[in-house]
Amino acid sequence: MKKRKILAVMLIATLATSMCTGCKTEEKSGEKSEETAVQKEEKQEQTSIEQITIGTTSAVEKAVREEYNYDMLASGTAEIPLVYQDTEGQYHPLMALWETEDSLTWTYTIEDGMKWSDGQAVTAEDILYTLQYADEHGSANFTDQTDSEGKTTTAKYSSYTLSDDKQSISLTLAKPNVRELSNMTSFRVMPKHIYDGKESVTEDEMRVGCGPYKFQEFNKEAGTITFIQDENYPEKPHVEKVVYKMFGNEDTMYMALQNGDIDMVWNYSQGVTASYQSVLAEDERITLENVPAGNAPAVLAFNNSNGLFADKNLRQAVSYALDYDAFREYFGSPYSEIPNRGFIPAGTVGYKETEKLEKNLDKAAKCMEVAGYKEKNADGFYVNEQGEAAGFQLTVNAGKEAHVGYAELIKTNLEEFGIQVTLDTLDADSYNAKTSNKFSENNITMEAAIYGYTAAGVGMMNGLATIYVDGTHPVQGGCQVYDEQFKTILSEMSEAKVMEDYEKAAGKMQDFYAEEVPFLALYWDNMMYAYSSSYENLTVDYTFGLNNANTWFTITEKKK
Repeated sequence: MKKRKILAVMLIATLATSMCTGCKTEEKSGEKSEETAVQKEEKQEQTSIEQITIGTTSAVEKAVREEYNYDMLASGTAEIPLVYQDTEGQYHPLMALWETEDSLTWTYTIEDGMKWSDGQAVTAEDILYTLQYADEHGSANFTDQTDSEGKTTTAKYSSYTLSDDKQSISLTLAKPNVRELSNMTSFRVMPKHIYDGKESVTEDEMRVGCGPYKFQEFNKEAGTITFIQDENYPEKPHVEKVVYKMFGNEDTMYMALQNGDIDMVWNYSQGVTASYQSVLAEDERITLENVPAGNAPAVLAFNNSNGLFADKNLRQAVSYALDYDAFREYFGSPYSEIPNRGFIPAGTVGYKETEKLEKNLDKAAKCMEVAGYKEKNADGFYVNEQGEAAGFQLTVNAGKEAHVGYAELIKTNLEEFGIQVTLDTLDADSYNAKTSNKFSENNITMEAAIYGYTAAGVGMMNGLATIYVDGTHPVQGGCQVYDEQFKTILSEMSEAKVMEDYEKAAGKMQDFYAEEVPFLALYWDNMMYAYSSSYENLTVDYTFGLNNANTWFTITEKKK
């Protein structure tokens, strides 16, 4: 199959160099002589693994498409994205090839032999239907969306063209985007023939997917989701069956890994928690793999439009009052680093070196003074001329233990300095309703909140975590920034036609972050993955880590 040949020789270069090279042309240069049927059979016998069990703390209620946690798990088995990105930042075909000449019009061609798990052929019409379906549910792909408050989100695409054989679709963006492929690493296509013209679909229909595996069973009582090889997929993976085992907490999950009850652990955009790394590192039965991280695991985001932090000086004061060494020591791995004021970690496309964050109480005090807080009251908190104490409510998801820990350390640091912090620990639904445009119906009410940004989210649209800053973003927008300077730089990023122009604009954005402090990274870290030492040759995906379609074609049992 063509796709695996591309993987084997790593032909696709960075996005900058792929802009004017059609993947079809690149693919030809990597062709190898076909294996005989006997060679294929012998190879499969040597690499066949009966079952891999993956532990996760992600909770799944129904195991159907459009259930977030299920979709994340299925991305590695039955809902593969159009493309994938490796840990060096290079893009490769997965469900589809691509080509572009101007970064404005992108053509995606379905890989040969791709079929849905019910046997129907995958076509480019499925891509089109997925985009149109999303429009009907609030996205802005081909249709501008206006919310109840009158905010309008401009459509992403200006037009599309389907090829006569329905295997290719050309999507023309409203503006050029040299980083468009980053958005496709998490884009999962829906089967048009299942959804089109129906008011509702069954759970079985919602589980029809495309990938090397197909859904077999969801046992809610046992906490397992089972996928088996899909005979409709063009190539047979090394692993016969993939089972996801859900755990209520990390302690029992890592214990199961050490006991050999599961073969690897995985949560979307999360590696092994730092507190467990040293324990697992001493266990010869466990292999730890450390890779550069594209996510932001610990973020303090401010509401830049309303409340205390509408004043930049107070955001700056907080940035100088926090002890970043403590965050790195208590929560990070041995590979963790103190972040830059530009927020974005090294290795990100467009990265620019900016000043390191530092604890500097003298600078913090000066920022408070400029903001009108010159004295402290009897409780040790800064007060303004009206006698009002500097204080705010910090919103945190109670279901994320590490996030609660970040919030508690922030409270300790800031109250020692002189800013009062009230922790607002909420269940996931209540948290989302305060911190997300989508779930709050564009009525974000938090003053500041703890977030964890995924690698896909950081790289989405124009990259550099701008979707979390942009107050007009229809889903995220937590920082509520509507600043004209931000809009101008964002426009420069989106209009870049070559990578050099994008990198120049990206540098300006990081300078904006450093000066305006819409949010803070509390520490940077690498991503640590853990799996049984019984296996080797696993593939790491930039977006999905170990849980990706490619790993099932490369994984082998370690020879004893």
